Amino acid sequence: MWLEPASLSVWVSGMTQRHFYPAFPRASRAAALAVAAACILSAPGCARYNHKIPDSAPPQPNDLFQPFNEQQAIPQSMVEMPPYRLNVADVIEIIYQVKVGAKTGDRRGYRLQSEDVIEIKFPYHRDLDQRHVVLPDGYINCLLIGRVRAVGETLDALQAQLTNAYKRYVKNVEPTVIVKEANKKIDELKKAITTAPRGQSRLMPVKPDGTIDLPYIGNVYAFGHTIPELRATLNQEYVRNDLEEIEVTVQCLEFAPRRVYVMGEVNQQGVFPTQQNVTVIQALTMAGGMNTRADKAHVMVVRRKFLPIPQATIVDVQSLLDGRKPSAEGLVPNGERMRYDFFLQDEDVIYVPPTDLALAGDFTDMFFNRIVRPIFPVSGILGMNFGYQIYNAPSTYTNNVKGPPRFNTTIGP
Repeated sequence: MWLEPASLSVWVSGMTQRHFYPAFPRASRAAALAVAAACILSAPGCARYNHKIPDSAPPQPNDLFQPFNEQQAIPQSMVEMPPYRLNVADVIEIIYQVKVGAKTGDRRGYRLQSEDVIEIKFPYHRDLDQRHVVLPDGYINCLLIGRVRAVGETLDALQAQLTNAYKRYVKNVEPTVIVKEANKKIDELKKAITTAPRGQSRLMPVKPDGTIDLPYIGNVYAFGHTIPELRATLNQEYVRNDLEEIEVTVQCLEFAPRRVYVMGEVNQQGVFPTQQNVTVIQALTMAGGMNTRADKAHVMVVRRKFLPIPQATIVDVQSLLDGRKPSAEGLVPNGERMRYDFFLQDEDVIYVPPTDLALAGDFTDMFFNRIVRPIFPVSGILGMNFGYQIYNAPSTYTNNVKGPPRFNTTIGP
């Protein structure tokens, strides 16, 4: 009696193997099973039954992994980024702070400012008591003695000046200076700069002429300055305008797009705006890369912004891309050369020149197709045939066999 085809599923070395057996007579059933078991047990690895999950995944080949080399990582402290310089249409925020103690006009170290209100008291000469507002030019007009410099003077220094000036007219001069209203400029400045959403600050775009307009100091040139440089300039201007208690902080909120110009032998010439720093190779990539006519070893970069005289440099892009260095694995890319792929600045111009071969082809096309052909409009075909012939001198060979037969053989054309 014949049995139906049967199958047996086993796990061998973590892989499923399904064996199919043909129909056997009932008498051979035990023998067939014994042979199948012997074949399975003789397979490499261990064979287990009734297991559906292997012990572990098979090992991955080493060439699928690229181990990280710490020596190739550039420390962040070594990455030099060019300082950002303010551009036209940048929006900056000027934040004002008043130094501690600036509103206490009775402190001995306070220095008088314009528009401060002071009172001068004479204990023994009440008729000389007076009240003054410090004028914008920094002086006050006193009785008998006339103009006295007050701006920038402490209360003790001003009292000493008044004592020396009045002792020529009266005796027992002991003037006392009292500040009644101080920092009026600061109060007015606060009213001018205070906004509901941002507090004591002012948003100011850089105008097309490169300046910003601020209270009390007027127009300040901001174009081309870094943020720290502009901050130092504004603080100096407020000190010069007798507002040394004011300290400003500058931050840029909106950046105008930068523009990089790429021309020459590239696939797409034009102006490319960017919101971040780009290098020479990145700008060439934005332009579609260099074409087959490009002289990759003599790429010129011209920089004229923020400079009184434009400057130019030559970048060997071919050397940067094709640089190799020896290693234990053979020649590998030399990433150290990429440090010469410097960052571009706004308004930089990249020019990719053609090769000498491309210039020669242009000359040939210009001379024959645009000069000779319009003058001599004759078309024809000029052909030249070249040939050669190998001449072999005839050679005669005679056998040395004595007696007939005798053969003469000639080899040649």
